Amino acid sequence: MRYTQPRIKYAAIVLPLFLLIALSFRNSKKKIENTFTYEGKAYKPGDTVYGFKQYVKLVVGDEDAPLILGVPHDGTNIGSPEIPETGTTGRDINTLPLAFEIASNFKSSTKKRAWIVINTIARKRMDPNTFPTDVDKRYTNEDAKNSYLSYHGLLKAAISYMAEYQKKDKGALFLDLHGQAHTYQNPQTYVSVSGKSLESKFIDQTELGYGLSNYAISQSDEYLDKLADSSSIAAIAKANPQVRFSELIRGPYSFGGLLETEKIVAVPAPGLKTLEANATLFGTDAEGNAKKRPYFNGGYCTRKYGTTISGATKGFQDKISSIQAETPGITVRNTESIREVAGERFNRAIIGFLNKWYGYNFKSK
Repeated sequence: MRYTQPRIKYAAIVLPLFLLIALSFRNSKKKIENTFTYEGKAYKPGDTVYGFKQYVKLVVGDEDAPLILGVPHDGTNIGSPEIPETGTTGRDINTLPLAFEIASNFKSSTKKRAWIVINTIARKRMDPNTFPTDVDKRYTNEDAKNSYLSYHGLLKAAISYMAEYQKKDKGALFLDLHGQAHTYQNPQTYVSVSGKSLESKFIDQTELGYGLSNYAISQSDEYLDKLADSSSIAAIAKANPQVRFSELIRGPYSFGGLLETEKIVAVPAPGLKTLEANATLFGTDAEGNAKKRPYFNGGYCTRKYGTTISGATKGFQDKISSIQAETPGITVRNTESIREVAGERFNRAIIGFLNKWYGYNFKSK
């Protein structure tokens, strides 16, 4: 009888311990199965995946992070051996530190690490936004072509991994970060991030591209409402049929509207709904007609890795829509102090967008 009590205690200890070990093994196995893998190697959130010759790279985010940032045009690397220049458009300066600033704020607010895909090769030598039909003609240099293919390999792998998780979740946003240097005819007043009124020839506007033409953006709401399937946010429109598509593009809860709330001038947005013609501000063309407000409508990456349904470049039928953001230097990119303010503002707009159109409940700081 004296051994009865110890046996009971032993069973009481061993059985829960066995269950704990089994549960830990199952959870461990689940984590291994959910690890991001690329070319046979496993990576965890925070790791960097290097592509061809380390010219392109991917910073791995959390599996459930609903944000991926693209930085295709802030590279300065010439390659080794040197990759020849085949383009004329320059670098989008400081879009990489801007991306890191946004990602840092996003993590602070949501506790989730965003994904970031980066090209380090100078844009004149390799541009990830090149349409596939032009790749063979432009990139006769093998390193240029392999770098291009590697960038898209990493981007597609990341979005595919995110999309698999999002099948059971709410959805995500691919924000492709760029820099624009559009100018007025003469210096105009703008409000700095510190609230001062200054003057510059550079146009203070963040141009948001959805894969829709400049003509379309300049038309009425009724015209725009018919173009949801042609946009890079077609999935959001499909998930919100009760909302007019024009509201998603330039209403108060559009990405432009949310940026505007954060004191970032954006187009299209409630304050700048269309691309108005104005000879005083933008000059005239060869025929003497007033030029319209300059605007970039989104490149190949935005069209391909969003949810475009119709058109020459179709996206993916998943829950990851895309927006191209062409940012100005004077209020978004130029200095560390400007980027600190802009990063906070962009983060709040991103969270507002995810909460409104995807149903998240993030709190922004």
